[in-house]
Amino acid sequence: MRLSTSGIIFVLAGAALIITAYRFALPGLLPAGLLLLGLVVLSALLVLWGTRRVSIAMSTNVHEVSLPGGRDRYPLAAEGKEVEIEAQVTNIGQLAIPSATIDFVAAEGFGDSTSGEVPALSQRASQTVLTSFTPHRRGVSGIESVLLTVFGPFGLVKMKRKVHGAFPVAVSVPHLGARIPKDSSIRPARLDDGKIRSGHTTRDFHTREYVPGDDLRHVHWPSTAKSGELMVRHEADEETLYALILVDLAADADAAEPSDLEIEFLLAATTAAGTAFLRADYEVNVVAPSYQIRFKGARDIDKLRLLSALVRPGRVELPAHDNPNHIVICSVGDERGQELASHFSRRVPVTLRTLSEIGDMTMMGLSEDLPESWTTFESKRPTARGQGKGTGGRPGTTGRPGTNSGAQGAGSDPAGAAPGTSGTSSGTEGVRR
Repeated sequence: MRLSTSGIIFVLAGAALIITAYRFALPGLLPAGLLLLGLVVLSALLVLWGTRRVSIAMSTNVHEVSLPGGRDRYPLAAEGKEVEIEAQVTNIGQLAIPSATIDFVAAEGFGDSTSGEVPALSQRASQTVLTSFTPHRRGVSGIESVLLTVFGPFGLVKMKRKVHGAFPVAVSVPHLGARIPKDSSIRPARLDDGKIRSGHTTRDFHTREYVPGDDLRHVHWPSTAKSGELMVRHEADEETLYALILVDLAADADAAEPSDLEIEFLLAATTAAGTAFLRADYEVNVVAPSYQIRFKGARDIDKLRLLSALVRPGRVELPAHDNPNHIVICSVGDERGQELASHFSRRVPVTLRTLSEIGDMTMMGLSEDLPESWTTFESKRPTARGQGKGTGGRPGTTGRPGTNSGAQGAGSDPAGAAPGTSGTSSGTEGVRR
């Protein structure tokens, strides 16, 4: 609580009148001095009472998301996308509240703090204040606090009070495009006839002419009536398409720890890859430091984005895998990426993404994009460890020791993309910094 300029003048004038009344035996000045001081005290009491009877309800235009099996729900925003936050200010007291100023203090990385005006509110009246932020850093940030500044009657006292605590918002990496190739080694071949989709599984049927010895229970009467020949149909086993994505955010030995920008780049690649597989009816198992979550279908894309906001740097532990159709490894260093890839069967296609494939880290500026080779996923495995290694630092950084593999991971060269993916590029969304 602070006195305004008028309040200071009232206090000084009141004190002077009281002192004069006693010093020069002028009792007529005493009531005037007490009145001036009383007005200041009354104004302070009214402000104190009024700010205690204010209720703030916060909401946002983005929907809330929680991880599978998790209890915490967060409003989910995307980095570089404007987020609108609405505060409903309600006077729950018996006295009117004078006009006030409301301040929204943004957490680090969520944008600039903003303020708005709240008109005078009568008993039980409410006013909605709308503000917006543009987050520029992934993670859980949002509003740190909401402050209300109220001037008392006669403008003698000003009080700033915290009326609402933190309002967390999860900020994911930006929306970036990627797509999987139509490669039979990655996406198992399916029969065109009689394909039935159920959830995230695919059921295939093969219809052929009846031969002696076939079980009559397999006779397919609609096909028999259509062809005029006795036809039988065999049902193939169900198969769930499954992709495994490993996210390792620990640096190679003797290398500096990755920066926030580099970690964000790898998580953007992870989210783009997971989104592409989920939209193609894959189940996606994402293994990151402290997390191992299986996502099913396009409805879980927002949950994958939430994971990108919650992940912290660290070393990933290899999961107990069950023969995925494809593996994507996003690793800070080449050595660690090759080490992770070596634990899997060579019959499973592996795509390796490391920071050594990026020539310019400044692309994470106003127009964030992934390297073109990172928007598709080839069926080739990375070459054997130890071949074509150099001793240069990581491209796009200075003074950072590391190893650059001349044998790029799968998908590092657009010209070597799988059939149907060569020369493709994806739209990107801008990010304001």
